[in-house]
This record gives sequence, C-alpha cells and structure tokens, in this order.
Amino acid sequence: MTSRSRSARTIAVAWAATLATAGVFLVVGTLLDDALEGRTPGAEPLVLGLALAVVAGIAQGWVVREGAHRQADIESEARRAVVRTVTDLGPAALVGERTGRIVSTATDAGERVGINRGTFVAPAIASVTSPLIVLVVVAVMLDVRTALLLLPAVPLAPVVVGGFQRLFQRSSTDYRKASRRLAASFLDSIQGLTTLRLLGAGERRALELAAAAERVRRAVMRMLLGNQLIILVADTVFWMGFVGLAAWLATLGVRDGALTPGEGFALVLLATLLLDPLDRIGQFFYIGMAGRAAGKEIAAFCAREPLVADPSDAGRTADVEEAGIAVELDAVTFAYPDGTPVLDGARLTVAPGERVALVGRSGEGKSTIADLLAGTWLPAAGEVRLGGVATSDLPRAEVRRLVATVSQSTYLFTGTLAENLRLAAPDATDDVLWAALEVAHLAGDVRAMPRGLATPVGERGLSLSGGQAQRLAIARAVLRDAPMLVLDEPTAQIDLASEAEVTAALAAASVGRTVLTITHRPSAVRPGDRVVRLAAGQIDDAVRVDAAGATPAPTEEGRA
Repeated sequence: MTSRSRSARTIAVAWAATLATAGVFLVVGTLLDDALEGRTPGAEPLVLGLALAVVAGIAQGWVVREGAHRQADIESEARRAVVRTVTDLGPAALVGERTGRIVSTATDAGERVGINRGTFVAPAIASVTSPLIVLVVVAVMLDVRTALLLLPAVPLAPVVVGGFQRLFQRSSTDYRKASRRLAASFLDSIQGLTTLRLLGAGERRALELAAAAERVRRAVMRMLLGNQLIILVADTVFWMGFVGLAAWLATLGVRDGALTPGEGFALVLLATLLLDPLDRIGQFFYIGMAGRAAGKEIAAFCAREPLVADPSDAGRTADVEEAGIAVELDAVTFAYPDGTPVLDGARLTVAPGERVALVGRSGEGKSTIADLLAGTWLPAAGEVRLGGVATSDLPRAEVRRLVATVSQSTYLFTGTLAENLRLAAPDATDDVLWAALEVAHLAGDVRAMPRGLATPVGERGLSLSGGQAQRLAIARAVLRDAPMLVLDEPTAQIDLASEAEVTAALAAASVGRTVLTITHRPSAVRPGDRVVRLAAGQIDDAVRVDAAGATPAPTEEGRA
C-alpha cells in the first residue's frame, strides 16, 4: 500500500471516529429530553450510544496505532535515503561535510520527519475537514439554519494556522541549522577527546559547546514562543467564540421551538468537535513546522549529485588476466574542485601482475592517483584505464570490484574480527576467513586470542595494535579478491617491529595481482618493484633503487 493510500485510509477512519462521536452526542441529547419529560429511556438509545462510543474509541485507537507504524516506516525510509545518498556521493563529494551534521540529518531529522508525516499530517487533515462532517450532522439531525450560521466560522482555524506558519517558518529553519551545527561539534569533540586532553584544550572546547547549546536553546525558545502565542489566541478567542456561538444558537433554537432542550445541549457538545483543528495548532509548531524543516533538510541533502556517476552504458566490464589487470594513466590531468592542481599530463603503464612502487614527496598527489584508480575521482583530461577500459566508462561497482585498497589509516568498525572481515565477503565461511588471515600473517595472533574470530576489535579498532589493524585490512583486501591491489603508505602509521610483519603480509597478498605501492619510505619498496616517481604533476619512469633500497633524487631530465 502506498503512502498516499495509507494517509487516505487514516483520514477516513478519523472521519468515522468523528461521525461516531457526533452520534454519541445526539444520543446524549435524546436521553436528556427523555429525562426532562419524565420518560424512562429505552434500551435502544443506550445500546446505540454505547456502540457508537466503542466505535469512536476503536477508530481513534487505530489512528494512533497506524500513526506509530507509519512513523517507523517513514523514519526508516528517510534514513535509508540519507545512507543511499552518502554511498552514491562517495568520499569525494563529502570532503567538506562534517560527520556529525550527516548523522544529525539521518537520525534527528529522520525522526522528526517520521513524527510529522506519520502521526501528524493525516490526522491534521482529518481534523481540519471533520468540522464539515459535524455541520452536515447538525443540518440533517438538528437544524439547517444553525449549520449555515456556524459554517462561516469553520475556515478561520486553517487560515490562522497558515498565517502563523508563514510568520514563524524562519524560527524552525534556524533551529534545524543550529541543531545540526551542535551535533557536528559534539561528535567531533567525542571523537577527538584524547587529542583535546593532550593539548589541554578540553575546557575551551567545552565552552564552545556550551555556547552552541545556548544557540540551540534560543532557537527552540523562539519556536515555542510562536507555539504558545497561537495556543493563547486559539484558547481565548476560538474556543470561547465557537462554544459561545453554539450556545447562543442553541438558546435561540429552543426558544423558537426549532430545537428541543436535549437537541440544544447536543448542539453545544457538537460545537466542541468544531474545535478539533485547534487541538492540532499546538502540535503544528513543534511537530509540523519542525518536521517540514527537517524534511527540507533531508531533501536538500539527498538532491546532491555525485561528482562521479555511472555512465549511461553501465554494462561494460574490464579485461582481467590470470596474473592481474593492466593499468594505464594516459595524459591524466587533475585538479581538486577548489582549483588546486595535482596532475598535469601524467602517464603510467602497468602490466598485469606487475609490481610498481610510486614514490615522491608528500603533497605531490600520490594518494590522488590511488583515488583515481579506485574511481573516487575522474580525471579532468586524459584517461585512467583498467583492463583497457576508461574508469569513466565503467560502472562504479565494477571499478570497486577491480581495485582493492589498503590505506595508511585503517578504519575498523565496532564489532568482531569476523564482522569486519565479512564487510569484504559477506558470505565467507570461517575457513575462508582463516585462509585470508594466514595470507595477512595475522592468523597466529587471532588464534592466541581467547575468542578467536569473535574477538571484539573495540571502537575504531582500538583493542588491536597498529600492526594488527593494518594486517586485518590486508586480510579484507585478500577477501575482496580484486585483480589490482593499491597500497597507499601501508606502513606509515606503524612501528618498525610491526612493519616487517606487514611487509611480509603484503608480499603474500600481492601474488596473482597487479600491485601499485604508494610510499615515500624506501623500506616499503621491495626487490623487484619497478619504481616510478611523481613530481610536478608528472610521473618519471626512469628511477632505480640502490642497494640500500633508497631512490635517488629526481634529475632535471627526470622532472621534464
């Protein structure tokens, strides 16, 4: 069932509840007339009134229950949309985004959208339109003239809601912006808590967070000010006006003989149903406006276009040989979106199964080449080809299938060793995981752990040493079984003792794959590697490694 049809069903059931409640009030009026005239009430009106009350209660309960289910479904869909957008955008498009702001959009904004669309919108529509049902009941069962006199007052509540919406719309938008900024700053502080303490900046950071929290509080108070203002107007003007008007019309009707006393009393009770939209006004500002602002926030985020999109012909695949895959950079030029130039006509050819070490100073663009090979970026000019096909012509999923990357900083998710390994191969058996750990030279360490593959790695892998975490990343790359392996400074963040183990693991993982090792450490260059140097945006292929493993400085000819 579609969301629109579910909303229509909720509105219809809410109308049924209103109609049943109106019937109860009419029965009360009939019983009052019987009492005033000294008649003994029959069983029929009592049974009818009880039945209508039960129907009204069941209908109202169903509306609440359905709203809770719809809220959960809408929240889930909103969060899935944000996660899909993050995945589709990729790391390149999210460079300038703060993690906390995205988390706030997926969690807090998703919840507010769910509450608004799931529990508020459809019941609010039913509340705004239900007075028309009540007026029809008044016209049919009581007096047409009275219904016509009450009719002009009915549209006032929606008009007031719309006016206050425009008046206080900015306050809800300001609140969402302040809330996102606070969430981003708070998450940054939690993630960098150790660094803050070591730098003695904890107290200063706490004061900044307190100031941000105060800005959120003020934004909330401005929104609640509008909420309380409209509630005051609704309670003092509309409630007294509707009930007073109904009581006056009931008095005139009884006096003129158009209504019995019981019918006059029922009319006053029915007038309270005309006030149902006013009950939604208080919710409108905190639920409705906040939900709409959150919805716009999610829609704006999900409308972002990825910097690298799938080609129109998404069925192409690259040629993979048993030894690996051919890689070619053909006159590649690249600059970051802010205009920073990185590569200028860079050329490199790597044969299937070949091991190449790319060296160069920090900041020259070595990691950019790794990102280009992984499909994170596309070149501004020239082509990056995998298996003879340009990455711009390959679907993103195909590029990810072809290239596995082991970076200098390994991200491990909170969970067990097995769960982190199965990110690369969800269906892998324990035997397959152990085989990958053997290749990564980590199987012995894991066997020594009391819980083996079920060992928790801790948040961001903090329960593992740097060398163990890096070898776990190598094991994940092995499980990917990609024909090309990109090693981006794989030993940069570990000590010398762990470096030997990681280097041995990398050698084992390189068998049967094309390997590009990016490094500025001579020790990471293995015997047999072809060494190329990146400098001034171009790649110099005329580089040799001396007996100590060092690479000579580039010559003027090599820079040309």
